[in-house]
Amino acid sequence: MAMSYKQVIEEINKSKRFIVVSHVSPEPDAVGSLLGLSLALKGMGKEVVPYLEDPLPDLCNFMPGNEIIVHSLKGEKPVDCTIAVDCGQLNRLGDGLVEFEGKGTIINIDHHATNNNFGEINIIDPKASAAGEMVYDLLKEAGAKITKEIATNLYVAIHTDTGSFRYDSATPGAFKRAGELVELGASPWEASRYLYEEYPKERFEMLSRVLSTLKLYEGGKVASLCVTLKMLKEVGATKDIVDGFVNFARSIKGVEVGVLVRENAPGEQKVSMRSKGKVNISSLAQVFGGGGHANAAGFTIKGEVEPTVIKVVDAVKDILKKQG
Repeated sequence: MAMSYKQVIEEINKSKRFIVVSHVSPEPDAVGSLLGLSLALKGMGKEVVPYLEDPLPDLCNFMPGNEIIVHSLKGEKPVDCTIAVDCGQLNRLGDGLVEFEGKGTIINIDHHATNNNFGEINIIDPKASAAGEMVYDLLKEAGAKITKEIATNLYVAIHTDTGSFRYDSATPGAFKRAGELVELGASPWEASRYLYEEYPKERFEMLSRVLSTLKLYEGGKVASLCVTLKMLKEVGATKDIVDGFVNFARSIKGVEVGVLVRENAPGEQKVSMRSKGKVNISSLAQVFGGGGHANAAGFTIKGEVEPTVIKVVDAVKDILKKQG
């Protein structure tokens, strides 16, 4: 039984002006869901402010309509409705949105089981492969016109959040919707070319440095990688260039959990974790104030790089020991 978006559609129909927003440090599901929904609302004749606190990662610059996204709400008029996509907690939408006083009704559309229902209307479906899948279902139910540009954004959202259809989240429903989006004009080759075959050379310079930090623990069941601000500065790269590097740690034979610790700012670390399935890392991320999925989760923590690696690896070891 598909989830009903009736309440959301009623709110959309009676509202004229919207903010559509997603989480800080956005990735393609966040950007694709935001753009797909924003373009569709504009097509319905609505006023839309598509907002992201942080800049777009380079690999999202090909996504249709990305130039309409704003990164500040200063001077914006109040809206009737704010729709958050792909975000589990209100504070993860960024200070600009949290402090904006004219948010109107907050609608929260997400697929993270760790979502804390921060909206006045909450549509949470952990079975959905991506927020983009949920936005597609909403637009279909609303009878919205889905253009090639909208289809491309939602296809990219599903494609990336299923790990190019490699993860458990690649359900029959995800394939079915992806197929429909291709029929509506999305091009799998174009998306894949921009996502995987247009990397800047700095990404590879960075990768060689990051792989040199690789360490294995627990007889090869846990692997860690580190990214420091110094490395980023040496290469002349921004932090989003290391997106996906944590998967190199997980992809080693015998590794159950891969951990990447990236220095966000002096004394602050962003931790990304990936599991092959035996360890539910979303519950571990919650212990540290973060969230995510069973196989992909993360959090931000105060501290230095090395002690953070030890702290996280020790927590993973404890889970592995309990599982025997």
